[in-house]
Amino acid sequence: MDRKLRMGVVGGVAALMLAGGGFFLLSSDRDRPEYAIQTVEKAVENHNKADFYKVVNLESILDDSYSSIVEGVTDADKTMTADARVAIKNFTEMLREPLLLSLKAAIDSYIETGDFNKEENASVAELLKRTGFDKFEYRGVDSVSINPRDAYAALAKVRIFQPEIAEEFVFEVVLQRNSKDDWQIVRLQNFQDFINKLNAVRRVQLDKYIADSAEIISRHDAIILDAEQKYDDILAQGTLGQDNIRADLKNLMLETFKKDWEARKQELFSLAVPHGAETLHNLRMKVCDLQIGYAEDFAQWMDDKKAATAKSAEDKKKLAQTLQAEDNALTRRMSN
Repeated sequence: MDRKLRMGVVGGVAALMLAGGGFFLLSSDRDRPEYAIQTVEKAVENHNKADFYKVVNLESILDDSYSSIVEGVTDADKTMTADARVAIKNFTEMLREPLLLSLKAAIDSYIETGDFNKEENASVAELLKRTGFDKFEYRGVDSVSINPRDAYAALAKVRIFQPEIAEEFVFEVVLQRNSKDDWQIVRLQNFQDFINKLNAVRRVQLDKYIADSAEIISRHDAIILDAEQKYDDILAQGTLGQDNIRADLKNLMLETFKKDWEARKQELFSLAVPHGAETLHNLRMKVCDLQIGYAEDFAQWMDDKKAATAKSAEDKKKLAQTLQAEDNALTRRMSN
């Protein structure tokens, strides 16, 4: 098994349970919590689901982590309104059982095959991405200790590295003795702390994207505003029935409007797009494409004088304006 495990939602949850690599037993006795930690790794390496579930109470882990997963998913999505966020949380609580079954199925698949089989379950794939568990590296087990006040409870400290956070995070994995006196992993004690840390990092990245993209947009809006003034100045000198007027407008559209929208698109495209900004970024790319298409159709209309060409240009312009209004509303929500 790869020592730098790339895990997901559940993966993340599972990875912490799987994380035994590089940690050697202090005792080979089954009455030691260390035994449970290493059994997890061996079970996954050997695709032995029976052994895995002897030392992992997956239902307990997923049930305990579910609220944090839901909160992490909704709070990280800055495109949602406050009312929508509450509605989504309520809805996902209603879907608790089927979603937990999907998460368990993904872990079962990983144990049996080494793959989460995300392609067949879009909801699991989305959870993996939104909770930051679609990729991270296992770094080691720092310690495993029995609670001095409770001989039936233990804590394992497991270090992982998540690229977005860009630093190590130590998960506190809780183990308990079961009725058969065997140790089992039952809970991730600080799972909510991880979600909060990830969302805080994503908030900083999102703010940077909004600020950087705002500078680009403001600069190019000034150029387009100046070009629109030149458009009015050209029309003030004659009518669309004059060849020289149409030639000047065509040149303005191709050499100023089109080129500036192409430059804007390239600059926006070059930005790092953080998690949570994908929808806004894709919307802006679409607006750029529509404005470029509008300029091309308008320039062609100056040559062919066809009503169909003019209509195509106007349709692109109107759609671009509609999407721009959505962009503005989305940006305001994400900036709050």
